[in-house]
Amino acid sequence: MSAGTPPLSGPPKPQAKGLNCPKCGAAIVLRSFGQAETVVCASCHSILDAKDPNLAILQQFEAITRDVKPLIPLGTRGKLRDTDYEVIGFQRRSTQVDGITYYWHEYVLFNPYKGIRYLSEYNGHWNDISICKTLPTADGGGANYLGETYKHFQSADANTDFVLGEFPWQVRVGEKAAVTDYVHPPRVLSHQRLRHVGRVRRICRFSAGAHGRVRHAREKRASPP
Repeated sequence: MSAGTPPLSGPPKPQAKGLNCPKCGAAIVLRSFGQAETVVCASCHSILDAKDPNLAILQQFEAITRDVKPLIPLGTRGKLRDTDYEVIGFQRRSTQVDGITYYWHEYVLFNPYKGIRYLSEYNGHWNDISICKTLPTADGGGANYLGETYKHFQSADANTDFVLGEFPWQVRVGEKAAVTDYVHPPRVLSHQRLRHVGRVRRICRFSAGAHGRVRHAREKRASPP
């Protein structure tokens, strides 16, 4: 994704909506034009209901990880696969393997005509991620998507410990997901099952690119710091 601030491609788009945080009064800008379900105040780190006209507070968390900063700041516009996208959300996630915690970053990208897609980054390795257009078939040993067979690679739990910006789901700090990755090099098929109090949300995401965070975590395990 090439950085910069070009206008998003396509016909003239509506302006981003400006609101104020109900807790601290800081300005809140909604860039995704109704697609966001939650938005995080950059000032007080309250997680707000973007569907509520009053931005009801859903969760408050202490930003103890102030050293966590997006490599691509929110509001950055750039071109990905010949389409202009704007970065509207950021989260840091982590998993534990053999008692070692590994962290990676995920970015929510938005184009008013193409919708949402994602980027993930682990130690300089980037994945381009999009939601599956059809539901893959999967079992314990593998999965099939669009006629391609993917082998089971690894299953692990992932935790969300820092969020910023807009998300097209009801994101929470402390949110945990059971993640199962399947590989068909150079592509990865990733199934995530988010666990909330009293509800479960299923996500299936298709990642085109390198094997991603789990492979790199395994490589790091071979020579831990």
